[in-house]
Formats: sequence, structure tokens, C-alpha cells
Amino acid sequence: MTTTVNRGAILMGLAYLGLVVFIILFCGWRTPAYDDFAKYWGLFGTIVGVVTGAIPAYFFKTQADKNDQRAKEESRRADREAQKAQLYAGAASGPEAQQIAESNPELFEVEGSRP
Repeated sequence: MTTTVNRGAILMGLAYLGLVVFIILFCGWRTPAYDDFAKYWGLFGTIVGVVTGAIPAYFFKTQADKNDQRAKEESRRADREAQKAQLYAGAASGPEAQQIAESNPELFEVEGSRP
């Protein structure tokens, strides 16, 4: 199983972790007591929480966009194959086409025609 490594995503994740550590250390350096630290962290913690939530949302959206594109390509490919099958079926000679239809009736049923 091969995996593709997105170096940009790894660098952004590490940079974000570094930023959070810096904020924690900054708050610790600036405050002599825990109460003061809690005030600073309350200020920066909201921003950290919002960004922490936005990062996975970005990667999930990117993955969803890739999967959507892949699904569209597969749908186009399936449509082309169905058209080819119809053209080949139309080019088949009469008795052979009749024999195929009789041996595979489930493939030639028209929707809604079943009782």
C-alpha cells in the first residue's frame, strides 16, 4: 500500500503545534500566578480552538473534493461504456441478438413492465 505524503500539510501541522507551544510558553513567561495565566489562556485559547477546528475541516473538504472529482470521472467512464455496449448490441445480427435476449431476460426488462 503506497501513501502520498503531503509535505505542506505536515509542515503546517508542525508550525501550528509550534505556535500553540509558543502561546503557552508566552503566557507562562508573562504571568507570575496561575490566575493571570488563565486570563491570557482564555484570550488565546478561543483563537486556538477555532483554528484547531478549522484545520480538519479544510482537510476533509479537500479530500471530499478529490473524491467528488474521482466519482465524476468514473460516472463519465461508465456512461461511455454503456454507450459502447448499446452500439455493439445494435450492430449484432438478428438471431444472435434474439438468443442473447432470451438467455438473459433480466438484462432486457424495461423498468415498470414487471407485474
